[in-house]
Amino acid sequence: MTKPAILAFALFSVLIAEAQSVNTTPRKATMPRKVPGTERPACSPGAICFSGEVSAGEEFRKILNADLEFVLARGWQIAIVPRRPEGDGPPPGHCDEFASVVNGPYRAHRDLLIDVSYGWTAEQEVETSPREFRFVTNCTDFRIEWERLMIVLGSTPATPEQYEKTIAQLGSNAEGKGRLWITDSRVSHADDGPDDQTPEGLKLGKIKWIKFSVEIVLPRQ
Repeated sequence: MTKPAILAFALFSVLIAEAQSVNTTPRKATMPRKVPGTERPACSPGAICFSGEVSAGEEFRKILNADLEFVLARGWQIAIVPRRPEGDGPPPGHCDEFASVVNGPYRAHRDLLIDVSYGWTAEQEVETSPREFRFVTNCTDFRIEWERLMIVLGSTPATPEQYEKTIAQLGSNAEGKGRLWITDSRVSHADDGPDDQTPEGLKLGKIKWIKFSVEIVLPRQ
């Protein structure tokens, strides 16, 4: 990523983390953990399916079409990015990632994150499949969804009527769908410190390597 893209993505993450205590789903400390699935089902008709593997500190990228690319970013975050980012500065002026804006919860663990956060251990992260997500497919829809999200999170002032209308609309421009299955992995507790544990006393650990399969469904043209 370019330096402006990295700064914009970091700012987006900060805005989400520091947003008001507002959500479109009941708030929980963590999302419900799913039954592990080591083998993904057969590729759905019309879907784009692929597999890969990546080690900690690396990045995996897969071109989906002329406009979109799947990324498993450093830090273990799932993303869909435009192949030609637009604009400068912070979002929504800069448009460089299409999934985070339409996948809640925004202040709790979500399927985009495989990053040992919100009280999840490395083992729990790699045992959770499939990870399901949606995404917009162009910068126009990204900016529409960004403005909606800022209203829902309280960053943009709105009347009660505008707020309720926006909650109902949030995510409606996300026409792409994806699922990721973690099929093999390697975790380590070699670097765990005394504070690297959950409130329940479980050691957090670190993910060293994962193997995965992905299914992407793009909207029909």
